[in-house]
Amino acid sequence: MQQLFQNAQIAQPDGSLQAVDILVDAGIIQQLIPAGSFPAAAGVVPVDLGGQFVMPGGIDGHVHFDDPGFTDREDFGTGTMSAAAGGVTTIVDMPCTSLPPVTTPDNFMVKMRAISPKAYVDYALWGGTTPTFIDSGAYKRLLPELKQLGVVGIKVYTTSGMLTYPRLDTRQMVMAFECARANDLLVAVHAEDHFLATYYTEKILHEGRTDPLAYKDGRTYDAEPLAISTVLALARRENTRIHIVHVSTAAGARLIAQAKAEGMDATAETCPHYLLLNRDDFVRLGSLVKCTPPLRDRSDNDALWAGVMDGTIDYIATDHAPGIYPVEKVMDNIWRAYAGMPGVQSRVPLMLHEAYFVRGVNLYRFGELMSTNPAKRLGLFPRKGVLAAGSDADFTCIDLNGSTTIRTEQLYTMNKYTPFEGRELRGEIRKTFVRGNQVYDSSGLFPMGPGYGSFVKAG
Repeated sequence: MQQLFQNAQIAQPDGSLQAVDILVDAGIIQQLIPAGSFPAAAGVVPVDLGGQFVMPGGIDGHVHFDDPGFTDREDFGTGTMSAAAGGVTTIVDMPCTSLPPVTTPDNFMVKMRAISPKAYVDYALWGGTTPTFIDSGAYKRLLPELKQLGVVGIKVYTTSGMLTYPRLDTRQMVMAFECARANDLLVAVHAEDHFLATYYTEKILHEGRTDPLAYKDGRTYDAEPLAISTVLALARRENTRIHIVHVSTAAGARLIAQAKAEGMDATAETCPHYLLLNRDDFVRLGSLVKCTPPLRDRSDNDALWAGVMDGTIDYIATDHAPGIYPVEKVMDNIWRAYAGMPGVQSRVPLMLHEAYFVRGVNLYRFGELMSTNPAKRLGLFPRKGVLAAGSDADFTCIDLNGSTTIRTEQLYTMNKYTPFEGRELRGEIRKTFVRGNQVYDSSGLFPMGPGYGSFVKAG
């Protein structure tokens, strides 16, 4: 079936908007043509987009949808509903917060059987490995097999609180990097130095502190740049493609900028909460905003925004990871609270307001941060992340003259809480389309329902 999406406003590289019609056949974009210039033709279904800003469908390259295994926190149905409502057409799920973790082909298939009937939007998967597989040598077989199955890369931790997904030590990381290079796999790293964070955490626990800033001080600032420095040194030595997730510090961003200046194949992401929240919010909101790494200082907010502006930060993801609310998220002792919060539904609205309306990031660059850059880095481009002939007809329709107020009761995530409750934003997501079909309408409809979303194999 051919569709003609009429009266779309799409961003040009200079940030200006151009009125176009988008011809789609069987979910694939065929042409972008000046608005109103396509001759009427039998069999072409017109869809009027009403002059709204149309951006490439959002891609969130870092979510934890916890399915299977921890579905009291999130599952693929509620997670991808939230994505659709947030203008996100493809999510990339991490390997570590499901049971079993995505570390073997068998585990990959268990995951696929659990999530495919639930997905409202398209999805890709990260793979991973553990110290057991490294030390046994099994990783040399398993990582190429995961690559063949289409994972976007592998995720590793320099420190981890997950019994089912432990950290890699430096020796194990070198071995993983060597194998990743040999198989052209991207390696994503949660970078906080284990020994430094452990030392200060134990020290502060011994002092008896349970206030929110006790967690921030225990998960010490210097743990991130120290780990990033180590990871970049190993990646440089092994010539491995590297991606640093959820950068939270100015010092970490400076190291990444330096690596890029040296020509390293290194990229980085940050998250809305590291751009918009800081220690003052941690004091104000307490365990609700506990996350890992912890919120930092206002100066780090400013430095990360500078990194977004100058390209040090390649894209903005969410690290969407809700805990059970209120059981895991509302408590006086910060050490007992779950570290994580939802974010996939609010990412595009928050960043549209803060990046475009407040800081003047042009709408083309905004589309790169939300969609194009993660698609390129994660091997999903040009099928995803761009409005161009031959690409999937994934797009988000935004009323730039509208407004959004973030309300907990309007979230579709399983556990409904947000540090941005009541925040008023300019712009409103009106519709979300995946492969030419509408998956979300701002009236609260999800026309395609669960199971429409499909797996996207990285290429």
